[in-house]
Amino acid sequence: MGGNPILLVVTIWLASGVGLTAAPQWTGVLTFVFVMSGWMLAVGVHEYGHALAAYMGGDWTVKGKGYLSMDPRKYADLQTTVIFPLLALALGGIGFPGGAVYLREDLMRSRLWRSASSLAGPVGTLVVMLGLAAALRFFPPPASQAGLSNAIAFLAFLQGTALVLNLLPAPGFDGYGIIRPFLPAGVRAAVRRYENLAPLLLLAAIFFIPAVSNAFFIAAFQLTELLGLSQISILSGLQAFQFWKA
Repeated sequence: MGGNPILLVVTIWLASGVGLTAAPQWTGVLTFVFVMSGWMLAVGVHEYGHALAAYMGGDWTVKGKGYLSMDPRKYADLQTTVIFPLLALALGGIGFPGGAVYLREDLMRSRLWRSASSLAGPVGTLVVMLGLAAALRFFPPPASQAGLSNAIAFLAFLQGTALVLNLLPAPGFDGYGIIRPFLPAGVRAAVRRYENLAPLLLLAAIFFIPAVSNAFFIAAFQLTELLGLSQISILSGLQAFQFWKA
C-alpha cells in the first residue's frame, strides 16, 4: 500500500497554495484543490485529537488501528468521509464533519475521559482554524495574491462551520458525545438508533430551511469574525472554490 499518503496531501496543499500566487488565471481550480486538500488535513487533525485523547484515557486499540498515524485512509468511511462532506462542501460551502474513528469507550478509565475523547476532535478543529487565522493576521499575502488570502479565509471558515456543527448536542455529533457519558443508560440506548440519521436530517435542514440555514451561517461568520477574518474574503474564497458556477 506504500507510505502514509498524508505527505502527498500536504504536498498538494502547499503546491496549490504556491500556484495561487503564481498562476492567478487558475484561481478557481487551484482554490478548489487547496481547500479540498486542506480540508482533508483538517479532518486528520480532528480525528487525531479524538484518538489521542482516547489513547490517553485507556483505549490502547487506537494505536493498532492506525488512528495516531494521521493516515487519512484510517479515518475513511465512504459515506461519512467522502460522499456527504464532498456534497456539503461543493454545494453549500459547509464543513460537514467527515472522519470516522471507532473508539473503545469500555476501555477508557472514566466518564470524564470518554467525554474528553469527544471534545478533543473539536479542539483540533479549533487549533486548525486559529492557525489559519494567525497565518493571515501575521503573514498576510500581498494584495496581488488575494486568491491565496481568500482560499485561506474560506478554509478557516469551513473550520468554523465544522465547529458549530460538531458542538451541537445532537446525536451523531461530538457535542452529544461530550455529554453522553453522563446521561442515563436508558437515554443513551434510546438515542443510539438516531445517531446515523440525525446528521443527515440537520444537513437537509441547513440546505432547505432558511431559518436554520441563516442561524447556522450567522453563528459561523460570527465565530470567524472574532478571529479577524474578512467576510468579503471568505465569500470570495467560496466563489473561487465553486469555479464551475462562474
